[in-house]
Amino acid sequence: MFKASIRNFLAHKGRMALSTLAVLLGVAFVSGTLVFSDTINVAFTNIAGSTAADVTIKPKQAFTPEVEDRGLSGETPTLPAAVVTKVAAVPGVRAAHGQVSLQNLTVVDKDDKPVGPTTGAPTLGQNWYDDPQVHLVQGHAPTHSGEIVLDQASAQHKGIHLGDPLHILSPSGSTPGTLVGVVTFTTGNPGVTMAYLDTATAQARLLGKPDQFTGVTVDTAPGTGHATAQQRIKAALGDGYSVATKEEQAQTAAQQISSFLGVVTLALLGFAGLAVLVGIFLILNTFAMLVAQRTRELGLLRALGAGRGQVLRAVLTEALLLGVIGSTLGLGVGIGLAAGLKSLISRFGVDLSGTALVINPVTPVAAYAVGVLVTLVAAYLPARRAARISPMAALREAAVAVAPRLGRRTALGAVLLVAGLGLLYGAATHHATIITAGALLGGGIVASLLALVVLGPALSRVVVYGLGAPYPSLFGTVGRMSRLNAVRNPRRTGATAGALMISLSLVGAVAVLAASLTTSVDRDVDNTFGADYVLSGNGATPIGHEVTDRVKAVPGVQAATRQRYAVAHLNGFQLALSGVDVATVDQAVKPQYVAGSTADVAAGKVMVDQTTANADHLSVGSQVELHFLNGRVGTLTVGAISKPPAGAGKDGGSWEVSLDTLDKFAPEAQDFALYLNTATGADRSKVQAGLDAALAGYPQVTVQSQADYKKSITGQVDTVLYLVYALLALAIVIAVLGVVNTLALSVIERTREIGLLRAIGTSRGQVGRMVRLESVLIAVHGALLGLGLGLAWGVAGQKVLELYGITALSIPWTTILAVLVGAAVAGLAAAVLPALKAARMRVLGAIATS
Repeated sequence: MFKASIRNFLAHKGRMALSTLAVLLGVAFVSGTLVFSDTINVAFTNIAGSTAADVTIKPKQAFTPEVEDRGLSGETPTLPAAVVTKVAAVPGVRAAHGQVSLQNLTVVDKDDKPVGPTTGAPTLGQNWYDDPQVHLVQGHAPTHSGEIVLDQASAQHKGIHLGDPLHILSPSGSTPGTLVGVVTFTTGNPGVTMAYLDTATAQARLLGKPDQFTGVTVDTAPGTGHATAQQRIKAALGDGYSVATKEEQAQTAAQQISSFLGVVTLALLGFAGLAVLVGIFLILNTFAMLVAQRTRELGLLRALGAGRGQVLRAVLTEALLLGVIGSTLGLGVGIGLAAGLKSLISRFGVDLSGTALVINPVTPVAAYAVGVLVTLVAAYLPARRAARISPMAALREAAVAVAPRLGRRTALGAVLLVAGLGLLYGAATHHATIITAGALLGGGIVASLLALVVLGPALSRVVVYGLGAPYPSLFGTVGRMSRLNAVRNPRRTGATAGALMISLSLVGAVAVLAASLTTSVDRDVDNTFGADYVLSGNGATPIGHEVTDRVKAVPGVQAATRQRYAVAHLNGFQLALSGVDVATVDQAVKPQYVAGSTADVAAGKVMVDQTTANADHLSVGSQVELHFLNGRVGTLTVGAISKPPAGAGKDGGSWEVSLDTLDKFAPEAQDFALYLNTATGADRSKVQAGLDAALAGYPQVTVQSQADYKKSITGQVDTVLYLVYALLALAIVIAVLGVVNTLALSVIERTREIGLLRAIGTSRGQVGRMVRLESVLIAVHGALLGLGLGLAWGVAGQKVLELYGITALSIPWTTILAVLVGAAVAGLAAAVLPALKAARMRVLGAIATS
C-alpha cells in the first residue's frame, strides 16, 4: 500500500502541483515573516547593546517605561554638568562623558532641503566626544561653534561634501554651520541621521540649556565590573538618577524592539494564517476529486484485500508527501523572501550588512507544522470517504455520481447563520462598552463565516443556478451545459467558492470600515476645522517658537492659535495633554462639547473627550491627578467633555487645557501645531506667498489648507488600506489557484463526456467556452457570498466603532462593484489552461477513457 501511495502521488504529480503551490505560498509567508522579524530583532538588539556605554546615567523619569515620543513635546529631562565631575571621581570609573542627545531634529542643506531619512527614522543631534563605536572617515571632529559632523550614509544620499553649509533646526531655534567631518558606525546604522556638534554649542543651541546634559556615559576601569561601578555611582549620586549597566540597556532595548516587532509579526502571521485557511479549501477539493476519479481503483484494492484503514493511510500518505514537499519548498522561498526584504530595507538607509539571516529552530518547526498538518487535516475527509468505498465499485463500469444529502448540513448552517446575524445585530446595537460590543462582533464574524462555509453546497445550488439563468439565452446550449456543470457537484462548487468567499469577505469589511472612517473624518473636519491654514512639523517634530513668531507677522494673518503637547500619566497610562490658546480656539477648531465650554478650559480646568470620559468614569467636576515627565504632579478638575474625534481610542483620546495651565506643569513644551485664520477680505494668494516666504528654510514645517489637511488624513487611511489589500492578495491568489485546480481536475473527470460532445459536433471553441463560463459562475458566486458577508461585518463594525468617533456609515459601492468585476475576470483567467486542455482533447482517445 505504501508503494501504491508513492506511485499514485507520482502519477498525479501534475494534478497535485497547484495544491503544492498553495502550501508553498502559505508556508513561505509564515517562515519569511519569522526569519525577517528574528533578523531585525537580533540586528537592532546587537546595535543597541554594542553602542551602549559600560554604565549610563540619565535623569530619573516620573514614570516608566521611558517615554519615546517626548521629542514632539520639547520636554527633555536634563542633569547638571556637575554630575559628570562627580561621576568621574567615583572609584572604578576610567572616564565619564557628558552627553547631549536630542531626537527629531531637522538638518537642512544649502538648498533648504531636509537631510534625513525618508523611512520614519529620527534625525538625532549629539555632542562630540570620543566614542569607539563612531569612526571619523573624513575631515575632523567639531571643536568650535559652526562646525557640524554628519554620518556618511546621510551625506552620500544627499550629495553633501566637506565645506558645504548646513543648519540644524531644533525647538531652541536654528543652528547654522559647515560640514567639517563624516563618520561611520562600527555596528551598522539602523536608518537614522546623526549630526554632531561640539559640546558647548550642543548645550546652548540644541538643548537650550548651557551647562546641562541629557545623560552621562561611563567607561569603567579595567578590573571593575559594570554592576560594581553601577552600585558605586548610585551611592555617590543618590536618588533622582537612573543608572543602568550595558547589559541592562541591551535588555531594555531588546524588550522594546521585541514588543514592536511582536505586533508586526502577529499581523503578518495573521494574513499568513488566512492564506493557509484558504489553501485548506484547495487541498480538500483536490483530494476529494482525486478520490472520486479513483473510485474503481480504490474499489479494486478493497476487492484484493486492502482494509479501510490501509486505504485511509494510503491517501493520507499522499497528503503527507504533498505537505512535506510544499513545506520544504515554502521554507526555502520564505528564507529567500526574508533575504529580499533585508536587501530592500538597506536601500532605505537601514544598514544590516553586519547581521546574517537568523533562522531560529522554531522557524522550520513552524513551517513543517503548518504545511504538513494543514495538508493532513484538509485531506482527512476525502481520505475517510475513500476508505468507505465498497469493493463492488471495482465491478462497475464507472463511478455513479450520487447527489449528496445536505439536509443535516443545511440545518446546521441555518442555525449558525441565525446565531451569527443575531450576534452582529447585538454588536451593532450594544453601545454600553467597547469590550462587550467587540466580543459580540467577533462571535458574529466567526459564526456567520462558519455558517456560509457549512451552507456552501446548498447555496451553490441556488445561487449558481440563479446566476446562470441568462446563460441559455446568451450562449445557447453551451451556456445551459456550463450552468448545469457548475451545480452538478455542489460540494465541490461550494468549497471552491468558499476559498474566494473568505478572502473577499475581508476585502469587503475593510473597504466599508475604511470608507466609513474617511467619511467620518471628512465630516469631523468640516464640522470642527475653522482655521484657514494649519502648520505642523513633519513627523514627531515641534515647529518651535521661532516659526510661530515669523508666521504671526505675515500680512493677512488675523489670528494664530497655538497648540502644544505634553506627556503625562494617569493611573499608570500614558496620555497626550495638549494646551491651546483658549482666546481663539473656538474659531480655529470649533470644539464640539457634550458638557461644559471653552470658558471652563480657560478657567484652568481640563477637557476630555466623551470616549475617554466613559472609559475612565469621568464627568464634569471629577478630579484627575496627572504626573508629568518632569516630575511635577497636577490635580485638575474636568470642566468640559467633547465629542470624540473620528478614530480616536482610549489611548489616543483628547485631553486639553489652556496654555497658561500647561505652562504651570510643562513650561518647556513646544508648539507642535499652529492654526491660522486670515483677516476678512484678505487675498489668500498673497497670504500663501507670505507664509511660503516666512517658512523658507524650515522644511520640517508643513502648511496645509482645509482641503490639504483633510486629504492628508484620508491619505493615511488609504495607505493602510492598500497595505491590507496587498497582504490579502496572497489569499486571493491561492483562492484563484483553487478555481484553476478544480476546473483542471473537473476537465479530467469529464474526459469521456467531453469526447462525446466533440463527437456529436461540439467545436473546440464551444468546449473551451463552456469551461470558461463555468469558471465565471463559480468565481462570481464566491465573490457575491464574500462581499455580502463582508458588508455585514463592515456595517456591524462601524456601529461598534461609533464609540470611537466613526459615526458615518459609508459603503464604497464603486469598490464593491470593481471587486465583483475583478472576480469575474479572475474566473476567466483561471479557466484559460483548463479550457485549452479541454478543447485540445483527441475525440477517440477521450471517448475510450474509462
